[in-house]
Amino acid sequence: MKLSRAVVLVSMLVVAAAGFGLAGVAALAGTGASAGRVTVTEVEYKLTLSSTHLATGKTTFVVMNKGKVAHSLSISGPGLKKRLIAGTLMPGTSRSVTVSLRAGSYALWCPQPGHAALGMKTSFIAGSANSAPAGTSTSKSAWG
Repeated sequence: MKLSRAVVLVSMLVVAAAGFGLAGVAALAGTGASAGRVTVTEVEYKLTLSSTHLATGKTTFVVMNKGKVAHSLSISGPGLKKRLIAGTLMPGTSRSVTVSLRAGSYALWCPQPGHAALGMKTSFIAGSANSAPAGTSTSKSAWG
């Protein structure tokens, strides 16, 4: 009986892994399907994204403050100009924001005073690498 439970458990894990793999392939392909969900982890003074190349379409950014001081998040790129999450994230808390991504480059940063200058900024691409419109960038001026 223990062997059959182990087989069932392994089978469930294989099916779950295959499902996650297909979702990752769709996100990287930039097919225009719903981009889904991206985790942004904030610590002093760094932002880490679960993926840096996303599909276009509605995307929910789940922002988690795993640091020891308050943070926030701002997003800027094609069609988005300094979109903020609601409020400040205290240590150990999380919030989410859903945006519609167009093809191009985006900047993310912590708008708390001085945090971006200390390195709390990053960028990502939505859509295929060849579909970014001319003039989209994440130059230093893109961060608040």
